[in-house]
Amino acid sequence: MKTRIAIFLLLLLSSAVVSAQKKSYAKHNKGYFFDAGVSFGGSFPKDNPQPIFEVYTTHGYQFSNTFSIGAGVSTYNTENIIVYLQLRFNLRNINENRTSYPYLSLRTGYAWSTWTGDTWGDDKGPVVDPHLGWSFYTKEANLRWSVFLAPSFYQFHFIPKIGLAFEF
Repeated sequence: MKTRIAIFLLLLLSSAVVSAQKKSYAKHNKGYFFDAGVSFGGSFPKDNPQPIFEVYTTHGYQFSNTFSIGAGVSTYNTENIIVYLQLRFNLRNINENRTSYPYLSLRTGYAWSTWTGDTWGDDKGPVVDPHLGWSFYTKEANLRWSVFLAPSFYQFHFIPKIGLAFEF
């Protein structure tokens, strides 16, 4: 099951990268957007703290230089599938001359476990994932990327994360 999840996420990534070539990422243009990222953090339940590794991808529509909405899928340690809706607000108007800006985003969704056997589906619940990040543009590579902090909440557990994303 974990292999299937990884293959699914790779297919989403490759399809979006192929469709988004030859576009300038110096500013956010209206229309389709795609991002993919990873984050690292930890879950701190009272009895069993554990590290968290997340891989995610979001696809959506950029309505203006400052607002976008999208939907995506992610996984925590390949043990959960999370389907979410994302709202993103760039805190500065993006133009060709500005190479970086801060943003806020909010991802809300629902998670299901990928466990097999007796506990399949037992680990499920809502996810709230606010992000505070900074997006950068690298002109030489025509690449927009971002770093973020995310104080996430999953099944009433606090999961602080830091992450890196690539925006297309």
